[in-house]
Amino acid sequence: MRSGRAQGDLFSNPTLIGAVTVVVALVGVLLAYNANNGLPFVPTYNVDAVVPDAAELTEGNEVRIGGKRVGVITSIDARVRAGTPSANLELKLDKVIEPLPRDTEMTVRPRSTLGLKYLELRPGRSRATIPGGGTLPVGQAQPIVELDEVVNAFDDETRAGLQGVLRELGGGLSGRGADVNRSIEALRPLMIVLAPVAANLSARDTDLAGLIAGLSATTGAVAPVAARLGSLFDGAAVTLAAVAAAEGSLSEILREAPPTEAVATRAARRVRPVLTDAAVLARALRPGVALLPRAARRLAEAVETGTPVLRRATALADRLGETLAAVESLASNPAAEGSVRKLTEVVASLEPTLRFVNPFQVRCNYLGLWTRNATEAISEGDANGTWFRFIPIVQLDENLQAREPAPGLHANVYPHAGTDDECEAGREPYLPGRRIGNVPGNQGGATEITAPPPGTPQP
Repeated sequence: MRSGRAQGDLFSNPTLIGAVTVVVALVGVLLAYNANNGLPFVPTYNVDAVVPDAAELTEGNEVRIGGKRVGVITSIDARVRAGTPSANLELKLDKVIEPLPRDTEMTVRPRSTLGLKYLELRPGRSRATIPGGGTLPVGQAQPIVELDEVVNAFDDETRAGLQGVLRELGGGLSGRGADVNRSIEALRPLMIVLAPVAANLSARDTDLAGLIAGLSATTGAVAPVAARLGSLFDGAAVTLAAVAAAEGSLSEILREAPPTEAVATRAARRVRPVLTDAAVLARALRPGVALLPRAARRLAEAVETGTPVLRRATALADRLGETLAAVESLASNPAAEGSVRKLTEVVASLEPTLRFVNPFQVRCNYLGLWTRNATEAISEGDANGTWFRFIPIVQLDENLQAREPAPGLHANVYPHAGTDDECEAGREPYLPGRRIGNVPGNQGGATEITAPPPGTPQP
């Protein structure tokens, strides 16, 4: 009975109950205050990360992988090594991601437009890992571009320059759609011809590296007479000045050129048998021509052997020597041949792009319409800058999150632009209800034909 009464007295003591309540509340507040830095008695995976710029990160900022929070930054220390500043971040990460690959990359990203940041980690594929207490080196930190840097790039001078470029480009392209169309159509035959040329350049038998080495040797031989070459250009300038003074005579020569060409055409018909014999001779010389690459390589070796002798005989300029060394390094670089081969592949891959761009402009004239309208969009402003003219259409049900798209949502992300004989972009009718994707029916195979501004001379 006494023990039950003592226990009852213990729980009925208001002072004791208040003290226990205060202690529990203090423990809860302490846990909530330190929640951002991790809960106590929970094992963590601690590593350091060195970045060139902390970009206004603070202690307690999150560390994320793929958008998911995996830890926090516990401390930030500034360092200067070999005159280069950097910031060392101590990271407290969850055990579930241990260990990180050694080639993991890191980037400081904005969490909101108010300046809140977080550190993003992108694990690599290396089998080597970073142990607890290890460090991610500064070489694996990606560059950071702040929002204010992007905005400051478009200062008054830049905006004025962009506006002038768009205005001049619009005036230059307006009304010249036919010329642009012919230019785009002419690119396809050029690419077809350019592809085998690039393939020949990248072929092993072409010996592009030997050609560059030969050019290097030729430049080395010309270097001693560089002063004479300068006087040659001075003489050429005097000759060209004399030609400019004889402008009337040149005009007379150009007028006589068509009759002369007609006479040359008749003479060419008469010498056709001689050309036929020359073709037969050229075919007969083909075995000898096949030996020319070997002879040319031997000649190149002889030139390379004689080059040191010429250097001892005549001093070369220091800058020219550095240039020749750079050219020789490029010629001996095994990546040069691969670069030409990759260029060949790029040229071949342009054909599908041109197949799409051709109807995009030739049939729909989207480039001309854009350049004409873009100048009007930013044509007004004041001393602080130009303005974009637009009309916002606010639909609350389209701005709030929902399980399904809004009933009146209209979205055509990939309109038909010159494909299937249809120019759909900018001509879609506003149909009632929800419309996502291409609208039904054909919206026509042509758009508005742009014209030059008033006063623009016609070509």
